[in-house]
Amino acid sequence: MIGSGGDGCGRDETSRSATEARLLGLEAEQALASQAGEQAGDWITSDPDCASERLFRNYTPHRMRVIGPPRDFRMRLRVGWSGSMALLRFNTGVELSQVPTGRFILVTTQVSGWSEIDTQAQSFSGGPGLMVVDSARSPVRKRFSADSERLHLRLGTAALDSLYERLVGKAPARPLEFAPCIRPGTAMQARWRSVVRMVLSCTAPSGGPSSTGPDAAGHPALPDFLRRQLEETAMLMLLTGHEHNGTEQMAGTPAAAAPRHVRAAEEFMRANAGESLTLAEIAEAAGVSIRTLTAGFRSFRDQSPMQQLRDIRMAAARDDLLQGPETGSTRTGGVADIALRWGFGNFGRFAGDYRRRYGETPSETLRRRA
Repeated sequence: MIGSGGDGCGRDETSRSATEARLLGLEAEQALASQAGEQAGDWITSDPDCASERLFRNYTPHRMRVIGPPRDFRMRLRVGWSGSMALLRFNTGVELSQVPTGRFILVTTQVSGWSEIDTQAQSFSGGPGLMVVDSARSPVRKRFSADSERLHLRLGTAALDSLYERLVGKAPARPLEFAPCIRPGTAMQARWRSVVRMVLSCTAPSGGPSSTGPDAAGHPALPDFLRRQLEETAMLMLLTGHEHNGTEQMAGTPAAAAPRHVRAAEEFMRANAGESLTLAEIAEAAGVSIRTLTAGFRSFRDQSPMQQLRDIRMAAARDDLLQGPETGSTRTGGVADIALRWGFGNFGRFAGDYRRRYGETPSETLRRRA
């Protein structure tokens, strides 16, 4: 059984973990504030019934009970990234008795306040830094303090199951169910925080979940393929770094891919570098599982497939920059447009990596050829 009893999951979090969680909350507030579109928005209500209806639409069936004077109730739900990321704050104590649907995995980071979680397998509680993974098919009861705020990242179970099959080479024997707590102070907690921060850094300039043009502030919108890559990164981290009931099936060292499979993957990446590519799609094109492909790249290229794809895209971005702002009658765009075209959503990181590789900034390359 995943998660054997006990209530110590969140009680021993360090002050550093709490500080990191609060900083993450501030980053999320800024990033989600820039989102727009049908599945993004900032909902505030003082009506418990309206709040419950909104939570039902965004998450699962439940029963909500207000702890404290109803007149003090206030809920704020700020949603972005196509509805998959959200900040949820209560100004009064609240208890939620949920019935999970199994349609998605919800990973929650406590930003402020306190939460108590009761599942059939485990009970635990914690303050800022507590990370909870909702995946069980059985009822869950949650209680939140009056100053509770949590950051949610939602991942579809269908996509997670598909990625597991491509990772292992066969479908999970049972519906995937994860340990309900990512323990404070662990490497997994730090890695998950880094993934969320990466998502936030890339979504901040987005013009909306499906937009391909600039947003109201003039920033280029986040390409759909970059969003899919970020989702895959988060799912891979859960599958390979966090305990679940399919861990044993994943055990064992895969055979390294033959060089022809590595070359096939490289050819596929070069031919489709400007398209929406995930690690699962690259492995499928090469005819091997994700683990086998990754082992092959480690053995024969001393890097991961996605690092190789990043190198290919970096070279393509440099080619565009070297062409200058205009080539004949076709405008190649500025640095931000070119970076996004090749899958680089964090412009500061792109500029730093580019300078380390080529000895000059992207802007300097563009000006030199203008």
